[in-house]
Amino acid sequence: MIVVADNSALSALAEMGLLSLLREIFGKVAVTESVRNEGTRSGAPDVLRAWFANPPEWLQPVPDPAEALEETVGLGLGEASSITLAWHHRPDSLLILDERRGRRVAAALGLRKTGVVAILAEAANRGLVDFDEALNQLRSTGFHVSESVIADVRSRLR
Repeated sequence: MIVVADNSALSALAEMGLLSLLREIFGKVAVTESVRNEGTRSGAPDVLRAWFANPPEWLQPVPDPAEALEETVGLGLGEASSITLAWHHRPDSLLILDERRGRRVAAALGLRKTGVVAILAEAANRGLVDFDEALNQLRSTGFHVSESVIADVRSRLR
């Protein structure tokens, strides 16, 4: 299976100091060149830029797909490249994506997807974090998540 991460999840987890959860839960995570570029530009969190400057061995950088899917027109380059990469590896792919428009496109394409809140819940189920503490930490980064998403994910906590 290929796990493909978009920039929003990486940024949030970096600001929380929890990027290692990706390795703990998924083993290896792929990022496209566009996602890497977003994570290293001047507006990205300093901690994410530093992480990309010296990436861990479990991060798999991959080139952007040659041509983005037509369905991704209007999305950011990172989202479009991540969705397209996951689509090329379906059904053996999982997309880590949090932006609403991107999630709608991924759902319409039949892609399996997850987001930061679900990752925190899985980490809590594995005893790696306290879900409520991690959720409060996520909110302190300015990451927006709806109460309905939180309620849905909370229902899956063991």
